[in-house]
Amino acid sequence: MHDVIEAGTPHRRRWIGIAVLVGVLAVPAAGLLISRNPDEPPGPARPDMALPGTPRPSTYQYESTPNVLRAEARKEGEEEAIDVVFPDGTEAEVRYPARLQLGRKGSRPTQGVWSEGPALRFRKLYVPLGGQPLNGRRIRGLTSNVSLWTFPSGQLLIYEFGDWRIALLDRPDPLTFEQRMEWARALKGRVTPGGYLVLSASKPVHLSGPGDRLGGEPAGPGLLFGGGLSQMVSLVLTKNCPRNGGIPPEVRQNGRGADGTCKGDVFVSASGEVPFVKSALKGIKVKLKQ
Repeated sequence: MHDVIEAGTPHRRRWIGIAVLVGVLAVPAAGLLISRNPDEPPGPARPDMALPGTPRPSTYQYESTPNVLRAEARKEGEEEAIDVVFPDGTEAEVRYPARLQLGRKGSRPTQGVWSEGPALRFRKLYVPLGGQPLNGRRIRGLTSNVSLWTFPSGQLLIYEFGDWRIALLDRPDPLTFEQRMEWARALKGRVTPGGYLVLSASKPVHLSGPGDRLGGEPAGPGLLFGGGLSQMVSLVLTKNCPRNGGIPPEVRQNGRGADGTCKGDVFVSASGEVPFVKSALKGIKVKLKQ
């Protein structure tokens, strides 16, 4: 009797094993169907779910960058000279006392922007050292070169133009998602052969022009030399300079003394030790090229 029973069990065990396997596979599938909210749209397709013949999307990797341009300076006696390009494309020659070392400090573009519409929006573009905001975290991409970030002071858009990373702090009165998409698509940038960033915009977004002020602060095309807690120099294109000039907040924020003056249609400001500030305001000369 024992031999007969053993002879009949292999087929039965095989069917039992198949049934158990089907049950195991069915449980997680059923769990997925039950747990999904019927009002919730399906999530984005995963790369492993791509259809045959469909190229798999590459994983995005944000690359940090120094985000500063150190120009080659020409030594001329006790002065140095560098050729610069402002964010609106204006070219200029900057001469300064060699001890200021502006070429070695490096420059970053600054630019104000605003948008049309029932509720006007004013924003200031800035260039974070290292390519990303301190303690910032990327949330998602908006376009191929613009992403949404969060950091302790709020949310911002970061634009990638070549090796440049430009940040737009979205405050006060944060933009809606649709407005953020408009701003993401409207701002464009190109890098000159010398490495400077030139910006442009399409409606409903506009770049602030020379002499424009946003919130009582100068918002025209500018270049910022130095950064962090070090000595800083700012050059801002400013029509009717005596009336529209002013020290940008980024120059004042390092906690040191700051001062400024007009040099033709350029407002020059500096911060740091008193001898440095005085030397910068007295010795810097800016010649705009037509």
